[in-house]
Amino acid sequence: WIMNNIKRSIIFPKELDSIINGMTERYSYQTKSKLIIELLELGILKFNEDLNRNAKIDEILNKINFLLEKMDK
Repeated sequence: WIMNNIKRSIIFPKELDSIINGMTERYSYQTKSKLIIELLELGILKFNEDLNRNAKIDEILNKINFLLEKMDK
């Protein structure tokens, strides 16, 4: 297990640590680190989804602007 992982030390604000502690208990995680890794993975997935969605929105807006410019001529 250790051969495929990198160990890091991080510092959390007390408020965030309190939230993570509560979530660890509420969702029955064996360790806080497992919850933190899952939250990190979900955050990365959400971040990538948001980037893709924003790119699509930009593409749609560009096409709408193009059409509006054509209509004005």
